[in-house]
Amino acid sequence: MGAVFDFYSGTVERPNKIWINLGLEWLGRLLKEPKRMWKRYLYYGVIFGKYLVKEKWKLKDIKS
Repeated sequence: MGAVFDFYSGTVERPNKIWINLGLEWLGRLLKEPKRMWKRYLYYGVIFGKYLVKEKWKLKDIKS
């Protein structure tokens, strides 16, 4: 939500439509601001993915 304000105010330019259509808008932002964005996307993204997989396996075991 935070970047939306920057996009609408014009202080930050959105990545090209190609990035957006491919669902890789985050990658464009990471390449533009690696120092600020690396931890959000690379570190916490992996941790979030790990939790998703863990929960998915829990649900699978419950259904079995």
